[in-house]
Amino acid sequence: MPASSTPGAPGGPSDRVTLLGMSSPNVVKILIMLEEIGRPYRFEHVDLFAEGQFDDAFRALNPNSKVPVLLLEDGTPIFESGAILLYLAERHGALLPASGAERYAVLQWLVLQVSTVGPLLGQLNHFTTYAPEGQDYALGRYRREAHRIYAMLDERLAASPHLAGADYSIADVATLPWTDYIARQGLDPADYPAIARWRDALEARPAVSRARAFVSDIQATDRAMFKRSSEAARRRFAGFGTDEPAKA
Repeated sequence: MPASSTPGAPGGPSDRVTLLGMSSPNVVKILIMLEEIGRPYRFEHVDLFAEGQFDDAFRALNPNSKVPVLLLEDGTPIFESGAILLYLAERHGALLPASGAERYAVLQWLVLQVSTVGPLLGQLNHFTTYAPEGQDYALGRYRREAHRIYAMLDERLAASPHLAGADYSIADVATLPWTDYIARQGLDPADYPAIARWRDALEARPAVSRARAFVSDIQATDRAMFKRSSEAARRRFAGFGTDEPAKA
């Protein structure tokens, strides 16, 4: 279960939700959304490097042992970042049209993020960060896929100010944190100028700025947790068994 608790936006206990997570992109998107809608929340840090996501109490909230998890005021858990975004958008009537073609435009880009953009870019992050030498096929494959995804997003954003059209939506909220890694993944951000323009516009939003500032604190805690974690826990976090090779 959570190793630490940090207050988020102000609010009374009766209307405050709790977000369980760390500094991963799927958690960042929920922090941005909470700031955008002004929903009072508190943040509880899950120590993934100590395998807190695998204990029985956490698995009772999310059987898939992943963050984020949002706890509603009555303790009801919602897991999967796409489901959390939909709940918050519908509950607050924000960043998601109520009906019609505009709604489905948002939903299709949201589903693309959770089904394709996140999983494929996450695999590239894994192989870039953790894979031992000699994994050239996997690294090359996922880098090509990442370029394809970024090029597709860039083409869309060259034609539209936001992913689903004229208006900012949960599709943009969901996708923004996954575009943080372009240079780290061995790709050139200059190849995607429309993504850069879109990112600049979104990062200038006050809610995004507040969320990013809070994420900086979360990242510091993540680094401290990583430093005191065991080698076995780090390997499991990276998806390796204890007898498998990993990048030194």
